[in-house]
Amino acid sequence: MVKFEVSAPGKVILHGEHSVVYGKPAVAGVVQVRNTLKLEVNDNKSVEICFPKIGLDVVTFPLEVINKFLSTCTEKYGALKLPESINHGVFLGEVQQFVRENVTGISKNDLDTRELNSLSATVYLLVGILIEGQTENLQKGFTINLKTEMSVGAGLGSSASFGVCLAAAFYFLVRLLEKESFLEDFQNLSETQQHDVKQRISTWAFYSEKIMHGNPSGLDNTICTFGNVVKFYKGHPPVDIKLACSLPILLVDSGVGRSTAKLVEKVTDLRARHTKLVDNIFEAMKYLVEDAVDILEHITHISDTENFHKLENLVSMNNNLLRSLGVSHPALEKIFVIAEKYGFHAKLSGAGGGGFAMILLPSWNIHEMKNFRQLKDDLEKNNFQWILTGLGGEGLTFRNL
Repeated sequence: MVKFEVSAPGKVILHGEHSVVYGKPAVAGVVQVRNTLKLEVNDNKSVEICFPKIGLDVVTFPLEVINKFLSTCTEKYGALKLPESINHGVFLGEVQQFVRENVTGISKNDLDTRELNSLSATVYLLVGILIEGQTENLQKGFTINLKTEMSVGAGLGSSASFGVCLAAAFYFLVRLLEKESFLEDFQNLSETQQHDVKQRISTWAFYSEKIMHGNPSGLDNTICTFGNVVKFYKGHPPVDIKLACSLPILLVDSGVGRSTAKLVEKVTDLRARHTKLVDNIFEAMKYLVEDAVDILEHITHISDTENFHKLENLVSMNNNLLRSLGVSHPALEKIFVIAEKYGFHAKLSGAGGGGFAMILLPSWNIHEMKNFRQLKDDLEKNNFQWILTGLGGEGLTFRNL
């Protein structure tokens, strides 16, 4: 029986939040806080979904209704290049109706927005990737089980990491059903061929992000798939930034959930009222990103104090630009005050409005520094949880079980 596991990291946007949606560059890197999705084919006549972190302990779709929906969708969309040529809104509407009418294990009236979106993304990607792979029906059922080290909706790219895991799991499932050695064969592909496969996975994950966020930039799914640190423009392939050294950062959870889609909409509304002003803020963010890329490419060691202090300045400047867009939060501001109290530079991460703050650290031997011990003690005293990690590293990974 087919049984495997895929894993994708979270991410932080170092610079370029919000402005990236409007065609400006952004710099982002993965952090090794990961989603892991296990898929196991079985003899059950159902697709069983276990996403406990988002309130979906065990929900199922009968295999018969999945195959019937797949057949209907294949007739309508089989001739199209998926997912690029499909009418996303129409297909999503059909998927959501299917989910509401056929899910078992939870009351259809009890599905909240997050649960509906998560199930819709699952069915959308499953059916779409089956059609793309010319799979007419599923002969066996399977179980997918999600484990996550991330807080949902906290600005670490949890939804993009989730989408990458879904897309990779279904992409590999289709090919493993054809050839059980596919994962081993994948390792022997050229770098270009592996990149092409990952690009297809990232493209499908982008449509999961559209379900979750409405108008995503494409940055999160790209970085969670390919890993490392990249410079990115919406609609263009990412450009790797070669880091000579890993940058230590402290991620601090504000404990406040928020909706990326609503925060993006809030900035859109602000721009509609003050177009020139907001566009100039976005332009400033563009120049800030360009400065950051130049520094990151030239910093050779964390002890390079001149360049490190420049990075610290950019972190504070970017945070103030984001504040001017109205996307901070009192809990985030409290974290910023604590960080500044002990000489550290901090900024919000992701869309803002809650989620995580990011604090730039000057050394991997940070535990030896008195001001760091004071920082973490103060954060803990104020009930803020934190994660010590580094910027950069692996993206999508997978293994047979």
